Amino acid sequence: MFWLFVGIITLTFVLPLLSAWIVAKVMDLAKAHPKPAKYTLITMFIILMVVVGLKIREIYYEKSPYYFWNELIRKNPKPFNVSQEEFEAKNRAGYCWRDRKYYSKEELWHKAMKSLTGRMIYENKVHWDNKIVNDNGEFLPTEEECARWNGCRVIKIPMNPDKEKFLKDNIENKYDFWKGIDILIKHNEAQSFIFASDTNFINDEFKFKNFILIHQLSNPSYLSVYDGNNCCTVFNKSEWSLIRKNYILKYAGFDALAFMKESKIPIDIDINSWGLGNFYFGVTYSHSISVSEFVARDKRKSPNDTRKVFLLNNCGDVLYKPYYW
Repeated sequence: MFWLFVGIITLTFVLPLLSAWIVAKVMDLAKAHPKPAKYTLITMFIILMVVVGLKIREIYYEKSPYYFWNELIRKNPKPFNVSQEEFEAKNRAGYCWRDRKYYSKEELWHKAMKSLTGRMIYENKVHWDNKIVNDNGEFLPTEEECARWNGCRVIKIPMNPDKEKFLKDNIENKYDFWKGIDILIKHNEAQSFIFASDTNFINDEFKFKNFILIHQLSNPSYLSVYDGNNCCTVFNKSEWSLIRKNYILKYAGFDALAFMKESKIPIDIDINSWGLGNFYFGVTYSHSISVSEFVARDKRKSPNDTRKVFLLNNCGDVLYKPYYW
């Protein structure tokens, strides 16, 4: 309430007085030094235009109900020398304009796995940026939790019997498990992705399948596990039509805290014409299981997993939201 009162006073009295003072100073400068005043006004105008432009961009992209849609469309843009008709026709045929090629389902799998990992990194960034709120609408100090537990990261481990035995041998308690993970990372036998700008994430093309992804948030006791060998499947449009009835389109869910922006698909358009919906990415993962369960579980048995299906563009990029569940 106090800060609201201060804001009202500032907008009502202080800001107008400050603006009037600035205008008076500029007028005095213009009379005494016409040439410097001209350059000063030009500079101020340029700064104003930049600020206004950034604000418009923020409103359009950050506040748009189609935020994630717009982000994905920009990843496969229309070349300037291609007509809209040709652009849409080749999109419907499955063409990726960004990479200038048609991808097979096998190639899209590796692209989609990298994009899915980027989605996990995006979710972690909300914690690093202290954008998680409690029931009272207050922002929580999640960055401190991320740093304290060396969490809010995605870990990629190429798996083999030696590594699996190593992890099991370091399971005396849940914290030893993470120490074991960090030893693998230190010896370049595993990778840790924290931000999308991390060089190792940018350079990793996810060319192989025999790996696991561990999505760790701030709490070290729980994790989400994706087994590269059987977690994820690329469906074409015909294959998706056979299972579509088993899923509902989700705009919100248990991950809504990380994906708070309204996420809609524009209505009355053919999404295939924009290079989406020719392929889908089915994902199965163990959600919020404990570390001990993860290490001890029998991989031959199918756990009680969470299943989602994401829309892909023709380049293998995942639409963050909405998704099918």
